[in-house]
Amino acid sequence: MTTITPFAAGSYLTNRTASQLTTLKSQLNDLSTQLSSGLTAQTYGGLGSGRSTALSAQATLSALTGYAAGITAAQTRTNVAVTSLTQVATLGIDARNTLNNGLQSTPVNATAAKANALNNLQAALDTLNQSVAGNYLFGGENSTTQPVLDADTILNGNGTQIGLTKFVSDQVTADLGAKGNGRLDQTMPSVTQIQLLDDPSSRATVAPQGYALAKAVTAPTTSTAISATYTAGSTTTSAAVAITVTGQPSVGDSLTLTLQLPDNTQTTVTLTAAASGTTPASSNTNFAIGADPTETAKNLNAALTSALSASAGSTLTANSTARAASTFFSAPNPTTTAANTVVWYQGENGTTDPLSTQSVQVSAGSSVQIGVRANQPAISNVLAGLATVALGMPNSSDPNAAALYSAISSQAQPLLSSADTSPSASSTGALPSVQDTVTQLSLASTRLSNAATTNKATQNTLQNTLDGIEQAPTEEVVTKLLDVQNRLQASYQVTASLSKLSLVNYIS
Repeated sequence: MTTITPFAAGSYLTNRTASQLTTLKSQLNDLSTQLSSGLTAQTYGGLGSGRSTALSAQATLSALTGYAAGITAAQTRTNVAVTSLTQVATLGIDARNTLNNGLQSTPVNATAAKANALNNLQAALDTLNQSVAGNYLFGGENSTTQPVLDADTILNGNGTQIGLTKFVSDQVTADLGAKGNGRLDQTMPSVTQIQLLDDPSSRATVAPQGYALAKAVTAPTTSTAISATYTAGSTTTSAAVAITVTGQPSVGDSLTLTLQLPDNTQTTVTLTAAASGTTPASSNTNFAIGADPTETAKNLNAALTSALSASAGSTLTANSTARAASTFFSAPNPTTTAANTVVWYQGENGTTDPLSTQSVQVSAGSSVQIGVRANQPAISNVLAGLATVALGMPNSSDPNAAALYSAISSQAQPLLSSADTSPSASSTGALPSVQDTVTQLSLASTRLSNAATTNKATQNTLQNTLDGIEQAPTEEVVTKLLDVQNRLQASYQVTASLSKLSLVNYIS
């Protein structure tokens, strides 16, 4: 009789037993691998239905790791920027306080204020070149180029381009004019008449220079001994003031001349009639009534000459210094070019909000802005204020020291106030002060910390989920491994016993 082997008596049981042994052996190998590797499977395919969740979790964890690295670097950058700008603000505030405290003792404090401001200016410029891991903090989008030239080049130029010191000096010289009186031309057409002419450049639409005669002289109201007429000027013709002494003024009669500075602010020069025989016969505050109108006019002319020189040497000089310093540190700078003057700021100079020039991604849908430019208006103002004091303060031997100290202080303090007070802008309203920018960066640092905390919590949750899918618990694997080993051993023993079984053994 022919027998089909797979269907022979006992074949099914034999095949099933072999299959079961193979399955148990496979389970034993899998569990041994899990025990040694700690992983449920060596491939995502082996995770079964959990593979999609595992793949998604791995992708998110990888992104969170990248966010964490970016946040850490950004926090370091932001914290250093906060420290640096706080220092700039402190330098400005200290200089402002020094000016206020020095008003009581000008000769002593002028030199101290000058030296202190110069040191503070150099310190501020150095601070604005801070970098972290080779990346500069105050260059806007450009973090690879040193944003601010070194202090020596800024102050003294580079050999082919002038620096701040020469730039300010040139502006002061141009405003004072050859006679040191604000570019005014003072003459006596007759023995009883004084004539003043201004320079048409004082009303130039771009970069005006010197004093402009703003309006007629205010003559004494108690007598008609002195009269004044005013003729308006233009950008091509001089304005004129004619002062005529027709009689003898009374003691105490005053004469006030209004002058316009290049920034369109105004100042006045007032001369008061003093008793005959006053010594000196003329000064920058009074003029002596002479023996006759001719002598009175002569004294008045000398007093006016002295007064204009004193005003130009203090009010106009301070205004020129502050104006030049502000122009130098402004950017873009329409009146200074790389051809003749060093450009102190070398960083990116776009029109976007400085904060937006640097940002760090903290999550899939969120970023934190941490950019700063060294030429932001408030920072530029503080630098200009320090420069005004450093370059404009008089020497202690200057006979006009008190007036110049006061004038420099008046010009510098509004600039230095940008350290903690928002400067105004004609078209955009108030701009952030240096301290405001510090606050913005501090808030950005807080956002970075909060994002890091949130990301860490998310990362822990995802990691736990992923571990539940990918990790093989040691205790559970050991228990299963022992169970499979016992079953496999029992199966081998039974199989071995059956393999020895014969009809004779079975019957017996």
